[in-house]
Amino acid sequence: MSTYFLKPTAHLLFFSFVFGGTAFYSYVASPIAFKTLDKDAFSKLQHSVFPYFFQMQSFAPVILGATAPLALRWGPFTSLAVASTSGLVNYLWLLPWTQKVKSERRKLANEVSGEELERRDASLRKEFGKSHGLSLLFNMTNVLAMTVYGFFLARGLVRYVPK
Repeated sequence: MSTYFLKPTAHLLFFSFVFGGTAFYSYVASPIAFKTLDKDAFSKLQHSVFPYFFQMQSFAPVILGATAPLALRWGPFTSLAVASTSGLVNYLWLLPWTQKVKSERRKLANEVSGEELERRDASLRKEFGKSHGLSLLFNMTNVLAMTVYGFFLARGLVRYVPK
């Protein structure tokens, strides 16, 4: 294989892995796991996966930008920057917030029960809903930004196709 094709091929494969992995886990694997696993097992799975998932969302766009086989003009650069920022927000702010709330809820469930638990847990459930909802929004923003980058990438790679 010619080195002429090596950079765009490697870049395309990496983009495919990152985009496909994010979209598949977000919209196929995670909903299936939620429906299939009990609450504790699902929570353990997500707790283990999400740090790596959000790191990938944060740093893969930077790697893509550094290895891009096309000029990173305003559009491609912006889409990668938005994707990376979305991942960083999830990784550095929303993940710790969500994990803190889940930990507080577990602690509370070990201390009290019944109506007192329901009453005291109501505000924590609401806070978890906020953090989780924001995380879903930033995850969708990452996927959409990577989709936009994919369009720029496809248009840029057309120049590599022999005529």
